[in-house]
Amino acid sequence: MKQALRAFRLGGSPQNEQSRADSPSAECRPPGGPARTESAGSIEPERARQENAIQRASSSPEAEQEPPTLEVETITASSHAVIVEPPQPQSQPQPPQNDQRTLPSSENNMGIEGLPDVPPSFVCPVAMELMSDPVILATGHTYDRRSIERWLAQGHKTCPVTGMRLRHMELTPNFALRNAIAEWASTRGVAVPVREAAPTPEPAFNWDNGRQGNILNGHEEIIWALEVRAGTLFTASADKTVRAWDIGTKRCTHVLEDHTRPVLSLASTDSYLFSGSYDYTIRVWDLQTMQRVKLLTGHTDAVRALVVTNGRLFSGSYDGTVRAWDLETLECLATLSGHGGPVRSLTTCGGRVFSGSYDKSVRVWDAESLRCLGILKGHAGAVRALAASGTTVFSGSDDTTIRAWDARSLRCLGTLEGHEDNVRVLVTNNGMVYSGSWDKTVRVWDAVTLTCAQVLEGHSEAVLALAVGDQFLASGSYDTNLRFWDVATWRCVRRCEGHADAVRVLAASGGKVFSGSYDGSVGIW
Repeated sequence: MKQALRAFRLGGSPQNEQSRADSPSAECRPPGGPARTESAGSIEPERARQENAIQRASSSPEAEQEPPTLEVETITASSHAVIVEPPQPQSQPQPPQNDQRTLPSSENNMGIEGLPDVPPSFVCPVAMELMSDPVILATGHTYDRRSIERWLAQGHKTCPVTGMRLRHMELTPNFALRNAIAEWASTRGVAVPVREAAPTPEPAFNWDNGRQGNILNGHEEIIWALEVRAGTLFTASADKTVRAWDIGTKRCTHVLEDHTRPVLSLASTDSYLFSGSYDYTIRVWDLQTMQRVKLLTGHTDAVRALVVTNGRLFSGSYDGTVRAWDLETLECLATLSGHGGPVRSLTTCGGRVFSGSYDKSVRVWDAESLRCLGILKGHAGAVRALAASGTTVFSGSDDTTIRAWDARSLRCLGTLEGHEDNVRVLVTNNGMVYSGSWDKTVRVWDAVTLTCAQVLEGHSEAVLALAVGDQFLASGSYDTNLRFWDVATWRCVRRCEGHADAVRVLAASGGKVFSGSYDGSVGIW
């Protein structure tokens, strides 16, 4: 808890102490279990303590109790992981250290920023500043409103002082303490800080009254992948087909039937559409004629991911390999081996291909020479999601964390912690990273500072899919709904219904969002 409090003051997020066992085959609905609850402390002891402190402050300003010193854990950064060294046990109690984390007392006449004899009960335990708007948390502890709201906005669901999980997020004004602070400040000629509320940003995205959802039917089973190219939406399904939809007319124009098992992945160029399947093959389709022009074979298990870069197609398979194909000759250039488990995801950054695997690692391949440049280790669970922003690659794992890697040096820049279940999907846009998790939330991260900017809550089941535009973020969930979030205010501006089962995949293009569901339907929003 002390580590979490320290990380918060430094602008970071706390270390998540939960871990999840690797489950490579977990493509199904998350198991429902009883909600984890813990009893919160009573509010009365806290109020009694504050009233006693108020009486002491009124009768004798010098009569202050010696507050405890907050121990601080040491965090040492390494190239691949963050190592936390717990404080060494002391044989005898040590006196409080005179630093910014020590609550002011009567023995420290400098107090807060030069203010003498500030009663500890008047000091916010998070900001270490005189409170101007004290509010009571669910555990009964009092904090300054601005500080605790920031703590909660970063996704914390615990009390900063006790570490207890909060039963609710409501904040109750502590009028008695506020009046006591005002009286104390008035008798000593001290001005209570006035912290004006931050101006409410204007929304950047408004749901157009003319915008409406259209549900397109045709597929008979789950939609596994979406691809948008030149006004056409391509959908890959477990019914072994790929369908082409005219986005303008919302009509199916072609059904590409050639695979013998479910189609799992799609990628495209100006000339070709590529489809990867559980039948171990990749079909190449001419975008002008919509006819198959090539069958790419060689994988010995399902083709789960496809990506195009540097004039080549890269395919990731459950057979643990990545294959490179020449886009002109459509011949296999090399088989990139090394993973000890299925390859689940691919992304590109700076002329390099990154492959995430159920073996808990990310491998880096040179897109030209096709040689392995490094192995990124550190995750404790399967790597299901990859995304790139600038020169940074992000990996999401079943261990509930996201890791940031420098695409050039391959050094781990940090671990983004906060999710309480595995990370299913990552997308990036305009210097932000968005992560969707089985914990039913979407988290927004700054791609440079690696801090959590917002936690978006609203879905009632796991978040499986994300798509981002310049002014909005769309999220799809097992709860069958899509939610549209305004990126300026982070408010949910629309909840969209229409699918009869989980929303499995999303894509955004031209201001529109496209969705694919477990029920085989396709949505255009």
